[in-house]
Amino acid sequence: MTKHQQSEADFNASLVERLRTAPRAAAPMHMNDLPSGPSKSLTDLLHDNQEQEAQSTHEVPTDSTTEGNTGSVTTRRVPLHLIVDSPYQPRKKYDETELQLLGETLKGRGQDEPITVRVLDNGKFELIAGHRRVRAARLIGWSELDGRVMTLSDRDACLATLVHNESNIKLSDYERGLAYQTALKEGYASTQSGVATVFGCTQARVSQCLSLFDLPQPLLDLMAKYPELITYRKARVIKEVLAKHPSGEDTIIQAVEALIDRPQMDQSELRAVLLKPFEPKRVRAKAPAPRTIIDKNGESAFRVQVKSRDILIQVEDGVDVELALQSAMAALRQFAITLELPKKQKSGRASS
Repeated sequence: MTKHQQSEADFNASLVERLRTAPRAAAPMHMNDLPSGPSKSLTDLLHDNQEQEAQSTHEVPTDSTTEGNTGSVTTRRVPLHLIVDSPYQPRKKYDETELQLLGETLKGRGQDEPITVRVLDNGKFELIAGHRRVRAARLIGWSELDGRVMTLSDRDACLATLVHNESNIKLSDYERGLAYQTALKEGYASTQSGVATVFGCTQARVSQCLSLFDLPQPLLDLMAKYPELITYRKARVIKEVLAKHPSGEDTIIQAVEALIDRPQMDQSELRAVLLKPFEPKRVRAKAPAPRTIIDKNGESAFRVQVKSRDILIQVEDGVDVELALQSAMAALRQFAITLELPKKQKSGRASS
């Protein structure tokens, strides 16, 4: 099973068990082969020999210690007030309802597995894995959690955090893209294929998630605020419309904001929303101005409006409506006798 198919719990449980059972002389466990270069896989960084000086510098009180040819991983109770988020964590948004449910699970069942942290020079602990559990524990008023404490460099901590979070199926395309982008920037891999090897995923997924960063900067700023707003499929639609209407970028960006209120909008709906401002507007013919018929003093007596084949006569105040109708009917009769219209076909069959 690849890492991106594992839950966070499965990944952590597997990792700690293999660390405990690894013999001193055994070869390090293999998770993913990295492209050649100075970068290390998560397995390598967990199993690399830690220098004795670094161990003494970062010594912390422990409940238990697992040692092998890879240095030590200590297990202890970690105070929540000393735990800080990882700056390398790609997740930008946490669902408060899910955190509350996780807190209730912690209260009812206890902590199933330790969180993973690294010790910092200032005595605090930086999260590698367990960001949701820490937040849930704070919500229910806990002061400590069981934790695996490791000593890692910034570079190794970055890689460990990124790779671990790849197993989280709830990460958005944008958040995954941030992780892949960081891997390229930090030199863990030099190609998209290499990134896929590091994270144990497909090159197609790497390419799809990285494609989000080809969007205009205002949309990147929008995704930083709303990480789940634009999937790579929706990004493809946006790019198509931008290519079709390059001068309408500002209009398209404003239209994309409609996704904030309609996050379930599919690609076809999004395309319609984005293209709507560019559809030719129908020009309605202006209705002719009403004609005025005045009395002998020059005052308006009638206003006549023509709409299609209807003639509307508005009778002004002071004019007898019945007399006006009789005069109009008489005038129409006089006009009618001058006409010779074609006979209309009678409907129905003639009787035999």
